[in-house]
Amino acid sequence: MRSFNRTARFTILAVSLLAVTTAVSACGGNSNTDAPPSSAANAGNTPPSANDADKPANDASNGSGGANARQTDAAATRTVNTTKGEIEIPADPQRIVAGYYSGTLLALGIQPVGGSKEWWMGSPFLTKQEASIADIGSPASAEKVLALKPDLIVINDTLSEEYDDLAKIAPTMFIAYESIKNIHDEVKQFGALMNRTKEAEAWEAEYDSKAEQAREKLKGKVKPGMTAVLLEADGKTLAVMGDNYGRGGEVIYNALRFKAPDWVQKNVIDNGVQYQEISMEKLGEIANADYIFLSTYEGTTEAQLKAVTDSSIWKSLPAVKQGHLIPLDYKTYFYFDPVSVLGQIDALTQTLLESK
Repeated sequence: MRSFNRTARFTILAVSLLAVTTAVSACGGNSNTDAPPSSAANAGNTPPSANDADKPANDASNGSGGANARQTDAAATRTVNTTKGEIEIPADPQRIVAGYYSGTLLALGIQPVGGSKEWWMGSPFLTKQEASIADIGSPASAEKVLALKPDLIVINDTLSEEYDDLAKIAPTMFIAYESIKNIHDEVKQFGALMNRTKEAEAWEAEYDSKAEQAREKLKGKVKPGMTAVLLEADGKTLAVMGDNYGRGGEVIYNALRFKAPDWVQKNVIDNGVQYQEISMEKLGEIANADYIFLSTYEGTTEAQLKAVTDSSIWKSLPAVKQGHLIPLDYKTYFYFDPVSVLGQIDALTQTLLESK
């Protein structure tokens, strides 16, 4: 899943750093300390038991297969290129903690042992696979990570300040958010990084097949060239979203091939912004489309939503007049990992078939 605030950085409790540094020093630690010093986070929850930490977890039961079939020397390593430069990682890591990208690993048949559940997990399409993943906190607690005895840690920018402390626990693969173009590039990159190229290709083939089937089902309703705009109501804020920021944008614009209005294409998608707040006064110009897909951020009150949908500007929009307003369940469409995207293709196709 890649929909998060690029500028987000999180404050860390110093007491956790002291505890983790002591524990890591006692264990010998990890020699990868080239990055600037930082502190470790502690969310305050009880770490998993030692029995749980000793259980290997390298196979995700998502049908992609192949994980248990890999029998390699436990001491073997591979060199991979990351945001922090080249690092050595296990050739066949058995205990991966995913500070981010857990859904991507699952899509490749890799079952992480730990992940940040509050921030990046909870997709309805991953309920079963995520059930066995231990929570490392949000932000991640290095103490909890240490308790899981990982042989590889995977993070992105949200844990950049914790990189040094995590790297003392296990090789830490830092893949920056901005280094990945879209969900397809994400799967391809991780396929190469994790030696799962075949699984990555299988995911891409499944995506293409699902998208083609969906377009075929909708051909009587969604004509080539039809336009759509993806909006999100967030309290008193109204925003336009692109094809690469969750909320179903990948499915709307790429899988189902709706065309974005010119303003959205230029000011939200092509320039890479992907999220642009707008005023109600601009809505008539921006949302002049055949379909409107409306996401409502959690916490938005009914009164705040009605301030938009009861307005004369909103009621004058072509899509609203034609009954082409498609509400998007926030929990279903927020997530942007490879498994959730495949599920969203099916879900949104069915919603469109049942609409006017």
